[in-house]
Amino acid sequence: MRAWLALVLAAGAQAGDIERGRALVADRTQSLCLLCHALTAAGDANQGNLAPPLAVAAARLSSRDLRERIADMRRFNPATVMPPFRSTEGLRDVAPAWAGRAALTEQQLDDLVAYLGTLAAP
Repeated sequence: MRAWLALVLAAGAQAGDIERGRALVADRTQSLCLLCHALTAAGDANQGNLAPPLAVAAARLSSRDLRERIADMRRFNPATVMPPFRSTEGLRDVAPAWAGRAALTEQQLDDLVAYLGTLAAP
């Protein structure tokens, strides 16, 4: 099942746009990344500290692994507090406007991964 899902995710992958990804990370109304993550290990008072810094995660994980974790971290850690950005299964108390809708599109996911890849670069 996991291999099949990875294949489906890879098949749907489109070229990500780094600038759109950067904008998504910065936009606290869409991706919510900076509520829990800081961009770098140095952190920032206006960024989260509940989860690993994005640059650290990007350096440790391949693009495919980043994409899978953003899509639905519950596959790797069922107790995670990270929202499943590409899944609507098993969610509770979803606002009516978001019922049945994933938080990010496939293109937005690709854009995020493209941007995160720049954080991992030396």
